[in-house]
Amino acid sequence: MKLSKFIFIAAFSVVAVWGIQSCQHEQMADPNGPICFERDILPIFNSKCAMSGCHDAGRSAEGYDLSNYKKIVSRGIVKGKPNSSEVYEVIVDNEMPPRGYTKLTADEKKLIYDWIADGAKNGINCAVKCDSASSGFASVIQPMMNKYCVGCHAYPNASAQVELSGYIGVKNAINQGLMKSLDHTGYYPMPKGGAKLSDCEIAQVRKWIQRGAPND
Repeated sequence: MKLSKFIFIAAFSVVAVWGIQSCQHEQMADPNGPICFERDILPIFNSKCAMSGCHDAGRSAEGYDLSNYKKIVSRGIVKGKPNSSEVYEVIVDNEMPPRGYTKLTADEKKLIYDWIADGAKNGINCAVKCDSASSGFASVIQPMMNKYCVGCHAYPNASAQVELSGYIGVKNAINQGLMKSLDHTGYYPMPKGGAKLSDCEIAQVRKWIQRGAPND
């Protein structure tokens, strides 16, 4: 009887420890960290709000310069309270960007909401979520253009007549110096006003071009 009880307790202990380890594994945080301002939020503001002539450092339309963390949080951001943050309100009500410019997607709005709700932290030097082996147009290249570029490069207000909101435009941009701009070796380093894309992201675009720039 005592031996049976011992075996039961030992077996229960093993299962309990395994269960705890399993739960800990399932609750592990994203290795790339939570929402990061520099990686996830700033590109949205740079592309959709701080384009030339709008809320950039040069013009600061309506008194709003949305080109960097300090400027963004100093005007219209109430940390922890998205619905009390003026910048978020005008974005979610589609008042910004103005008519004729590419609006934020539902995912981008939610990302900004969650960032503010979490305290609008100034995350920097965050690991970029990127798989250098992936270079599909629909899964990688177009989402990248949407994130960093279409705020300025979409009709009817496509800067420098470079249209990056669809396959044909992105493919045509190859002959317009796309890689030189992304590498910051051309006359117009892109994204304008933003940090250079990560080496992995640039490699993805290069690989897509080397594959013949397919619409895959």
